[in-house]
Amino acid sequence: MSKAIAKGGLSFVAQGIHNVENTEEVLYAEGLARLTDAEGVVHAAGSFVPRLGRLNGRFDLDYRILDMVLSALAADATLILGCNLSVANLSASGRFTNIFGRLTRQPALASRLIVEVTESYPLIGSAVDRLKMIRGLGCRVAIDDFGTDFATPAQLLQVSADIVKIDASFVRDIRPGRDGRDSLFHMVGFASCIAPLVVVEGIETETQLEAARSSGATHGQGFLLSKPMVLQKVPQKGKFGLQEVG
Repeated sequence: MSKAIAKGGLSFVAQGIHNVENTEEVLYAEGLARLTDAEGVVHAAGSFVPRLGRLNGRFDLDYRILDMVLSALAADATLILGCNLSVANLSASGRFTNIFGRLTRQPALASRLIVEVTESYPLIGSAVDRLKMIRGLGCRVAIDDFGTDFATPAQLLQVSADIVKIDASFVRDIRPGRDGRDSLFHMVGFASCIAPLVVVEGIETETQLEAARSSGATHGQGFLLSKPMVLQKVPQKGKFGLQEVG
């Protein structure tokens, strides 16, 4: 893995975030890490990110992908991209200094960057303050995988977010409630108290898309709507410069 990274095997693909009422309308595209090994096999983040722990903190995936995403934004003014940052990196002063410095040096790109925060650690204290700093630069903030990790409702209500992304598990397992509404409806309702835009992740069927609409979500993400894509060398304006892969 480390050899593949050293040889330039690290890259990202992008998957669109679509309006659920008009799926041709794309809000932005999320950057997703990929690693190409010596045999040319492309690995998704879930298969190699856990192994990065063996590098003992010598490799910061968030920062590397952020660097690539910002370079792509600088190269094409039609792109709007999302990039994941973990709460751990927001909380660690040294790592955050690198990230914040990179964003500060390219402020013109901020309005076209969505910082997607993963709830891998409690979203409290310094992490919340640093999200405010990032928003102060003009970036939008999305809470990713909402409902599955460490953040409590009270903590999330203290966060200034523009977008909340409901974890895919909530559209795969929709449960009826005693009030006639289902679990996805209530999850989207709470997310709407945090941010004006709510994305349901993991949409793979028409039934799931209709459930997202009925829940009150504004946007959706998933293979039914678009697959992860690579950026074209010659982007097409209005199409986010994407080319389907896989």
